[in-house]
Amino acid sequence: MIQYDSHIHTAFSTDSDTPMEDMIRQGIINNLSGITFTDHMDYGFPDTYEWNCPDGYSPFTFNLEQYIHYIQQFKDVYRDQIQIFCGVEIGLKEDVYEENVSLSQHPSLDYRIGSIHLVDNMDPYYPEYWECNDEKRSLEKYFETTLINIEKLGDIQIDTFGHLDYIVRYAPSGYKLYSYRAFSDLIDEILRQLIHREISLEVNTSGYKNGGTMPNPSEDILRRYKDLGGERISFGSDAHTPDRLSKHFTDAEKLVRELGYRRYVTFVEGNEVWHEF
Repeated sequence: MIQYDSHIHTAFSTDSDTPMEDMIRQGIINNLSGITFTDHMDYGFPDTYEWNCPDGYSPFTFNLEQYIHYIQQFKDVYRDQIQIFCGVEIGLKEDVYEENVSLSQHPSLDYRIGSIHLVDNMDPYYPEYWECNDEKRSLEKYFETTLINIEKLGDIQIDTFGHLDYIVRYAPSGYKLYSYRAFSDLIDEILRQLIHREISLEVNTSGYKNGGTMPNPSEDILRRYKDLGGERISFGSDAHTPDRLSKHFTDAEKLVRELGYRRYVTFVEGNEVWHEF
């Protein structure tokens, strides 16, 4: 049984209003052994979208020292009820390399997710991204951007790659033009890079919400990752509200066990901790 949710957002993320303590209390209710806060830090996120940001902060950035301080306080308060870890979700983007190096090497972080949220400085959540190319090319550019950023990690330290193939959630035709096979050359190289660099692959269960039928990445990618020798997987709900915390973990566990996975990984002070199902 999955006992750790390693991808959680709170009011420190621009797209969430949830107080940290609400997530902690929900984790206790859900009988989790531990949760990791991973609020968004996307340097260079375009300000063309309307976001309500704290004064002095651009979209998807926050006061890191305040964040760490709050998490430490909650660790102390709830130490006998649930383990709490300090993480961050880093928006990988070539033109903010130095900022991401500095962030990823912060000594107080237990866990660092690397994710792609922007392609050509556009968010695929919005229709304008899909208007620039045909749909298949738009999907392809996402995987190309992912591969480029992994190849150019350099001194950026990440423990997990987040929600690979999440872009399909926003594709105009849904899953019609998307499959692992359609982009296998790019996806295989991404997976090989992750395996070579000993970066875990996140199983993100938010793909199941709103009637979705798969996690991110899809079953075929998880199967291919294992075939290539990958074994490091982590689990995250990507919850932005308490009701989504550890949601669909039973579905995800059933899937990966059927694919032959027998354990998963979490991180404490950047070090791997393995858990048997």
